[in-house]
Amino acid sequence: MTASKWGVRLLGFSIVTTLAIVAVADVFNAEHLFNPNWPPHARLHNAMQATTLTILCIVSFIALMRTPRSRESLAIAALAPISFWPGLLLAPLVPGTSLYASEELRSLGFPINLVIAVLWLCLTVAAYVLATRGLPRNGA
Repeated sequence: MTASKWGVRLLGFSIVTTLAIVAVADVFNAEHLFNPNWPPHARLHNAMQATTLTILCIVSFIALMRTPRSRESLAIAALAPISFWPGLLLAPLVPGTSLYASEELRSLGFPINLVIAVLWLCLTVAAYVLATRGLPRNGA
């Protein structure tokens, strides 16, 4: 299998797992969207985030499946993971936020969500670089 095919597969993996991780961690987690202690407006924003990410993942996956592939279509394919994960790196800068959804996660001793964010950003960039190998550059 060529490097570009591996890149396309890894990009697909990054898109699908980004959506799956958010579904498990945010949407179906009792500490988030369905937490009875959350104010309704906080739930609204969490639901909006999940909906927006779902739409972005669908668009990203459609762009990934488009043939013939181009650097532009692969950049659109990378859009969902590349636009979602940096939010976890920047959100702690807002006063009153916490990286830990529960005390169980705090007991790990490190914020697992930041580790996942960095890994998935690196995975997505590497996948894009591999997937675009051999494709002509703009204006070439």
